Amino acid sequence: MAVLALLRPKPDLAQLTGEPADVRAAAQTAVDAPAGLGTIASYATEVALPATGTWSNPGKGGAQADIVITTPEDGVPLLFVEIDNCYESAQILAAKIDKYMRFGQRKVKDVDGKERPVWRTRWWAPDCRHADQPHPPLLLVFNRIGPRNPTPSPGSWPS
Repeated sequence: MAVLALLRPKPDLAQLTGEPADVRAAAQTAVDAPAGLGTIASYATEVALPATGTWSNPGKGGAQADIVITTPEDGVPLLFVEIDNCYESAQILAAKIDKYMRFGQRKVKDVDGKERPVWRTRWWAPDCRHADQPHPPLLLVFNRIGPRNPTPSPGSWPS
């Protein structure tokens, strides 16, 4: 569902002739909405992000991205997505974020002998004035289907 929400595919209105007016109106709303990100080929799911080990044999302690999106044509060269269905505790979610951070900080020697972030050996991102900083962004998606409420209570944020 998250991939579809990010892709935002547009329905073919010609296929909806004979459908009730409310169906056609909903389809028109989707057609008129802003475009989504990339194509289905822009998405990979359940991608191991090794904090140790290799891409093909990741060690313990690494993250596993629910979705990795690469759509430079849409201004998003690399985006990691973590989906929280509110079944895990906030502490487990925080530990996952720490795993993403450790992966982002990991460096290896590339084929040219230069040390660079391991993520740059697999994905392209434009060079910027901060070199390999910041790390690729992480989008947290909160899906309220589990028992934990993802909305912080008043006063729960540090001052």
